[in-house]
Amino acid sequence: MPWIENVAADDIPLRFHHDAGPNSMLIQITDPASWRPEPKHEFKERHHFEFLDIEDGDHADDPEMFIQEWQAKELVGLLRHALDKNMNVVVHCYAGVCRSGAVATVGEHMGFMLVEGFRSPNTRVMRLMMEELELPYETPPEHNWQREYREYLQRKNNVSTS
Repeated sequence: MPWIENVAADDIPLRFHHDAGPNSMLIQITDPASWRPEPKHEFKERHHFEFLDIEDGDHADDPEMFIQEWQAKELVGLLRHALDKNMNVVVHCYAGVCRSGAVATVGEHMGFMLVEGFRSPNTRVMRLMMEELELPYETPPEHNWQREYREYLQRKNNVSTS
């Protein structure tokens, strides 16, 4: 079963991710007109998207900065392709938590094995991708990635010390 992993942009040139092997895909999500890291790993396919980490309910002066429906559709299509070709997927955004976390979480719903790691999925990315898959999704009532990260570390530390 292929796996999917979300990581930070800084991890890509340092290869701080699982060995994806030769049959692998890199999905890069960057802020518009910003730095795109050059991977150290040789991925079979590389795909790039530009949109900000803007959640449902957030305000942006330029609505084009949000993830667009066509981008969500393309992301779902890439994940379907990767599953069909049994490709491992590494997906990054700037911090490796929200936008890439949403793509990885949707990938798990589609059938990828989700690599252990912290994610606090961007609600807009999740909603649009789940709609594309015609799967139900309800935006969580509260979304605080800093608190979620502290809870994740606490759970991880409790597991490793027991």
